Amino acid sequence: MCIRDRYMGLFIFNRQMKYLLTREEIIIPKDVEISVKARTVTVKGPKGKLFKSFKHVAVDIQIVDQKDGTKKMIIEMWFGSYQSKAAVKSVASVVQNMIDGVIKGHKYKMKCVYAHFPITLNVMDGGKTLEVRNYVGERQVRKFAMMEGCTVFKNEAVKDQIEISGIDLENVSQTCALIQQAAVVKHKDNRKFLDGIYVSEQGFIQDKQMILCQLLTLHIHIENIACLLYTSP
Repeated sequence: MCIRDRYMGLFIFNRQMKYLLTREEIIIPKDVEISVKARTVTVKGPKGKLFKSFKHVAVDIQIVDQKDGTKKMIIEMWFGSYQSKAAVKSVASVVQNMIDGVIKGHKYKMKCVYAHFPITLNVMDGGKTLEVRNYVGERQVRKFAMMEGCTVFKNEAVKDQIEISGIDLENVSQTCALIQQAAVVKHKDNRKFLDGIYVSEQGFIQDKQMILCQLLTLHIHIENIACLLYTSP
């Protein structure tokens, strides 16, 4: 499409190049069920169910069966511009995060940082509410309600650390952002007064079976190294 503007007696042509096809593919695991209806994606897995609407994005989403019995999701955009075709990768990333959430689960670790006044963290309502006391010596009690599907856990083995977990990455990350934004020193130089609660680590929820498999693999590697050292001259 050509847009012609007249400026100071000159004709200026704005040509916007179109890309014929932009495509992304996602392999669907066997223990995950995905359905698509009117660009609304529903993902079911061992840990729960998630759904997300992509009606605001001009993409084609379909699920195709492969020859080996597995399924894959295809996301396509026809005749997209340089800016709009980036939405294809964004949609694929969101769907992949949903798949990881229903299989593994997402977890964020947050750490308290303070210079003088120790911050007190209390977990209430079975992990649905977080209470923050003595922030910068204030008497105000800050309470944070976890978003839907999120729980907070205080790790007693690690000082001043909490863990927020859930299957929806958007809700987990948004909960952490709300906690960090609320614990900010007001009317002072934030380059000097850095007291707050910050995200220190991001990852997946590790089940007991996964931890045992990792320990078993590590044990096998140690045994192999010991055998090599013993047999070497």
